[in-house]
Amino acid sequence: MAQSTGQAAPSASAGSTTQDPGAQTGDGAGATQPTQIDDTAQAPADPSATGNEDIVVTGYRASLESQANAKRDSVGFTDTIFAEDIGKFPDTNIAESVNRIPGVTIAREVTGEGSNVAIRGLGTNFTRVLLNGAPVAIASVRFDAQSTNREVDLDLIPTELFTQLTVSKSPTASQVEGGAAGTVNLRSARPFDNPKPYVSYGFQGSKVSKADKWGYRGYALASATFGDFGLLIGGAAVKN
Repeated sequence: MAQSTGQAAPSASAGSTTQDPGAQTGDGAGATQPTQIDDTAQAPADPSATGNEDIVVTGYRASLESQANAKRDSVGFTDTIFAEDIGKFPDTNIAESVNRIPGVTIAREVTGEGSNVAIRGLGTNFTRVLLNGAPVAIASVRFDAQSTNREVDLDLIPTELFTQLTVSKSPTASQVEGGAAGTVNLRSARPFDNPKPYVSYGFQGSKVSKADKWGYRGYALASATFGDFGLLIGGAAVKN
């Protein structure tokens, strides 16, 4: 009959070694001995050994907050893109930027660039385009040369000169009539967007290998404020 002594087996303390009964090693005489396993806790890695002391993460938190505030404060269904989002996308014109909003599609030219905006599946003739709240009246002729229309060709408007694009999918009493599908409001850059003297510029080039020709795209924007008055000068040039 097996008898117990009533004494508990001693537990292994930190820094001691324990024996694994399943692992054995052989000695020179052919006998096997239990393998010693060191359970000593490892020291944490020294962060200064990598040479990187600070990790800086940059984001567009202000842009996301502005979008959420604009959507919350709006009366109807609206979506807004701010300057931070416009600048980080490789869009060639305003139509390409507006196309990133849900429910918006664009009509493209034969060159592949977006030109006109369609909202919620209706034709581009049913979209009203505003510039700082004022209607943009442009009668254009398409490549088929059938007739003029109410479409606004946004491929002629550079994105760098605007700070906010708002698409209203539901009409309100304060909006200009004519947007059966929706309304697109383009807000241009203003001097008081930056109270201090502000200069922004950019230039990029491209080359078509088959045609062996170069194209470029550049813009420059400068503004300054003088008390209650402000001055802003901007321009853009594109050659494909």
